[in-house]
Amino acid sequence: MDLYNKVRKAAHLVREQGVKSALQKAKARLQTRFQRPARTLNLAEWLAYYERRDEIHAKSLASDEISKWPKISILILTYNNFLINRLCLKSIYCNTTYPNFEVIVVDNASHDETPAWLRCFAAGHTNLKLILNSENLGFAGGNNQAAREANGEYLVFLNNDTVVTKGWLERLLAHMQSDPRMGLVGPVTNSTGNEARILVNYTSPKEMEAFAATRAKSLAGQSFDIRMLAFYCVITRKDQYETIGGLDERFLVGMFEDDDLAVRYHEKGLRVVCADDVFIQHFQGASFGKLENTQYNRVFEENRRKYEEKWNRKWEPYQSRVDKPVPINKKKA
Repeated sequence: MDLYNKVRKAAHLVREQGVKSALQKAKARLQTRFQRPARTLNLAEWLAYYERRDEIHAKSLASDEISKWPKISILILTYNNFLINRLCLKSIYCNTTYPNFEVIVVDNASHDETPAWLRCFAAGHTNLKLILNSENLGFAGGNNQAAREANGEYLVFLNNDTVVTKGWLERLLAHMQSDPRMGLVGPVTNSTGNEARILVNYTSPKEMEAFAATRAKSLAGQSFDIRMLAFYCVITRKDQYETIGGLDERFLVGMFEDDDLAVRYHEKGLRVVCADDVFIQHFQGASFGKLENTQYNRVFEENRRKYEEKWNRKWEPYQSRVDKPVPINKKKA
């Protein structure tokens, strides 16, 4: 469209809908340009970036120094998605500066290269425990299995389709320890179904990390209460999780077990909170995106029915919040 037609179209929009409406529509179009779907990002390029990076896990600290920090168990389920699994684990060991953590990976009977690679990776990381299941226990079953094996005071449930950023564990823990009523804490991300989703303006892992660092600095300590946290990344106390009963395994495959858990935490008088100063990349749909539409819809409807029967209430969809992209800080450190 040439300049003349663009101007004419803009003038028509202002005349028909008013200046305010026209500006809102233009703003929405600009924001949409920044919100590139995660599935269009080049996974191989992202993986290559983290495989070139040095791991920063604090191996040099003495055991008595490490023990001063409460232990955090990072729990990850894998099922096929070989590149995604490698990317997630590499990002953890490249970006996790917290000194006292363990990683527990439960593989739900993958039939690609994942199990063989996990064996090799675990052999080189003494704080990683690998469990290879002979059958798929589903999302709730696999996560509960990982939680039982955890030695940490705190549990972090982390989807395998995520990339973590520097300082993520320290900041999640700080929010968790800020209030004794805190039950579940999760970060913001580029892709999820509720208010934890924010607009982003990066396309590369380097830009993503700069984006996260800028956000962490500008929104340090800020958070808000939220109805539910999707389990792409959530921290909780292990004793609370065990007392509440963990994820309900009645929900098939996945979906609605995190809705259900949030209700149980709220009913115990515990807070469910989203940390605005913690950002992680989420390649949402890496697993469920492989389901055919009819299969996905069947699982969704079946689990929604179970949720509504259990709580005797209608499930209500979540609302997104309007947010502005945080500028990328491209200054050299």
